[in-house]
Amino acid sequence: MSITMNELKIIRLIIQHAKGLEKTIVDIMESDSPDHAKYTSYKDMAGIYNDIVENAKGVIKVGMYYTFNVDDMKGWADSLWPDMKRIMDTVLASTRVLISSLESTIDFVDIEIDNIENFISTKLRSNIFSTPSSEIEIQNAIEGLFVGRNLSKGIDYDREAGKFNFSGREYIPDFILPKLNTCIEVKFLKDRKRKSSMIEQIDADITAYKKEYENILFVLYDLGIIRDVVEFRRDIESYDGVKILIVKH
Repeated sequence: MSITMNELKIIRLIIQHAKGLEKTIVDIMESDSPDHAKYTSYKDMAGIYNDIVENAKGVIKVGMYYTFNVDDMKGWADSLWPDMKRIMDTVLASTRVLISSLESTIDFVDIEIDNIENFISTKLRSNIFSTPSSEIEIQNAIEGLFVGRNLSKGIDYDREAGKFNFSGREYIPDFILPKLNTCIEVKFLKDRKRKSSMIEQIDADITAYKKEYENILFVLYDLGIIRDVVEFRRDIESYDGVKILIVKH
C-alpha cells in the first residue's frame, strides 16, 4: 500500500468531515424534539454521506460502501417518522464503517513505522561489531538490516534518494521508505560538545523534511553522551509524525 503525503492529509480531512457528520446525527437523535420532527434532515444527511464517500474514493480504494439514492427518497412531508429514522440510522452506521476503514489505513502506516523502529532498535547494536568512527558506518549497518529483512532497494526503501531543496539548501535523506511516506535520518553522537548543535541540526531537519515527508524517524547512535534519553527525546517527539530512536553503543 503506497500513500503519498498529500493523500494522508486528505484522508485525515475526510475523517474529520465524517466524524462531524456522525456527531451531527447523534445530536439529532439525542435531541428533545418530537419524533415526527426530529428526523426531517435524513435526506440531507444521506447526501452529505454520499459526498464524503466520493471524496474518499478519490484518494484511496475504500471498498464497496453503501451509498444512498437520494433522488428517489421521498420528502420529509411525504414520509412517516419511522422511515425517516430508519434512513438516519443507516446513514449513521455507514458513516461509522467509513470512519473505521479510513482510520485503519492511517493505522497501517503507523504500525509499519513502529515495526521498522522496533526492528532497528533490537538489531542495530548487535550489528555494530566495533566502536564506529563515522555516521556512514551506522548507515551501512542499517542497510544491512534492511537487506536481511528482504526489503528491496528502490521499492521498499532507498538510500540517499529523494533529493529536494528547502530554503536554498539541498537535502538528501539517508533513507526513504516510499510506501510509508517516511524518511530516516541517521545521526552519530560521539562528542559531548556536539550535543547542543545536534539538537539544532535535528530541529532544522524536521522543518525541512516535514515539507516532503509525512513521517520522520531519526536514528541516533550514541557513544555514551546522552544521559537522560527521555529528556532528549521529549521536545523532538513533540512534532507530529516525528520519532527519534537512540541506540546506545
